[in-house]
Amino acid sequence: MTRPLRIAAPLALLSLLPSAQAFAESVRTPTQDGLIYGKAGGETLTMDYYAPKGQGIHPIAILIHGGGYQRGNSKSGSEAYCADFLAPAGYAVFSINYRLAPKYPYPEMVHDVERSIRYLRYNATQWSADGNKIALVGGSAGGFLSNMVGLLNAPGDPSASDPVDRESAKVQAVVTLYAQSSFATVPLNKDVHALLDPLIQQKGEQEALKEASPITYVTRNAPPFLLIQGDRDEYIPFSEDTNLQAALKKVGVRCDIIRIPGGAHGTSGWQNLPNVPDWEREMIEWLNGRFDRTGPVGEGIRERTAR
Repeated sequence: MTRPLRIAAPLALLSLLPSAQAFAESVRTPTQDGLIYGKAGGETLTMDYYAPKGQGIHPIAILIHGGGYQRGNSKSGSEAYCADFLAPAGYAVFSINYRLAPKYPYPEMVHDVERSIRYLRYNATQWSADGNKIALVGGSAGGFLSNMVGLLNAPGDPSASDPVDRESAKVQAVVTLYAQSSFATVPLNKDVHALLDPLIQQKGEQEALKEASPITYVTRNAPPFLLIQGDRDEYIPFSEDTNLQAALKKVGVRCDIIRIPGGAHGTSGWQNLPNVPDWEREMIEWLNGRFDRTGPVGEGIRERTAR
């Protein structure tokens, strides 16, 4: 039975870095389209559901699209592509929409992602899913969001009138593709200004960049991280991954990196690179390890054209 959805206070959410290939890739058909997970700032927040293959109770993967914090949607190809191989591997996949800058600057989109976690944790049984086994999978701007929300580990509000908001926004694993871990180490472009200018005007640039940088929130309570990035990314230096890995390892948290030799920003075209790692298979196996599960791996993965 569907539990009643009560809408609480406005949600906040963050956006992503430019991803030139994010919108023109293959189109897939969700099992359920436009599921409502909340309302915030006068906007209805929706997600798409891709049903898992197989029987039993399934872990949850929340996909967070990219698009320079100002563009993109739940069907944006570089990130939504992950549904193609995660659902056949037995993951209940939900690809979310969130409010975009500049109309909704930082931290609005962060709160939207947190709301999606709370909503799915509260309602997990509707999809035969396990609300205590949730992974974030974000790319580009969505990868910034997966980094940030994964590290914030936001608790529920026990006094909230909406029972959804009483749930924790803590996740058990984070997979981030080609995304920033700090705004202080990469030059600010127009997309980042659209996201952060109100905060910069309020607090000054140095303090604002620190507050909005995921690496600021690294603690020993963080979930395990898997970072995936090409070493020829036009927007994100590979050091964003190694810096976050070093910070997490320093406090005893597992953080693994998959390097895509010659890989640019976005997954489009990675399958055409010579000797490209089987990063999709490695992602599934890494998640399976975190969730102590086994299952089929391989269906839905793009065919390699160069070896």
